[in-house]
Amino acid sequence: MKTATSAQFIQLQPQLIDAVAEPVDEGEVLRYLGYPIGRTPNARIQEMLRLWIAEAQQRSRPQAAFVILPVLEKGNNRIRAQFAGGEVEFKGAIGQFLSVSELLIVFVATAGPNVETLASELMASGEELAAMIVNAVGAERAEAAEAAVIQRVHDQLRTIDYAPTLPYSPGYCGMAITEQQKLFQVFEGRTAGVTLTPSCLMQPIKSVSGLIGLAPAEVVEADISPCDRCEHRNCNMRR
Repeated sequence: MKTATSAQFIQLQPQLIDAVAEPVDEGEVLRYLGYPIGRTPNARIQEMLRLWIAEAQQRSRPQAAFVILPVLEKGNNRIRAQFAGGEVEFKGAIGQFLSVSELLIVFVATAGPNVETLASELMASGEELAAMIVNAVGAERAEAAEAAVIQRVHDQLRTIDYAPTLPYSPGYCGMAITEQQKLFQVFEGRTAGVTLTPSCLMQPIKSVSGLIGLAPAEVVEADISPCDRCEHRNCNMRR
């Protein structure tokens, strides 16, 4: 019987996730709204949450695209990988986030454009709290699409017991926002409808992108989380 190896799971061509079955996580919505863990909104806010979470979930269309690339070389401040069009080198605090990586997931995930359209309409009509709730749902839906990528890859790599590192995204923790240009390059235009502006911001706005390393589970579990070393204790990205 032949043993599976990590090389068998390399996917240089973009893979698409066009639907997310998981319902909205209200706890994540509250986190994006700035509620401390364990704090319960009052009855009026809870009613608004029920109304606008349901509406925003109906309007959203979470999607994601991802590739799984072989890591060619890595150092404290860079990681080089192979993609369908050649090689790409990402720069940043790679040594803290991706140092154990043998494979590299590059992903783009989005809630779709309709959530931010709804939020803009609500803001224009003076319904600021409703707009904030809808925006929070958009952020949660984009994260849900990212989580779907991780779950899809986990299911594929189950036979070799690999695990993901924490995500590492352009614009956070020492990685310049301009690294988005390299990230989008590996998809060759197939990015689940997400585009990049000249200032390296994503459209739709409620989208996330980044890099996730893959390595043997025991290696990932033994690695210290970079969030444990970070001084930004109130960061929303903290895990």
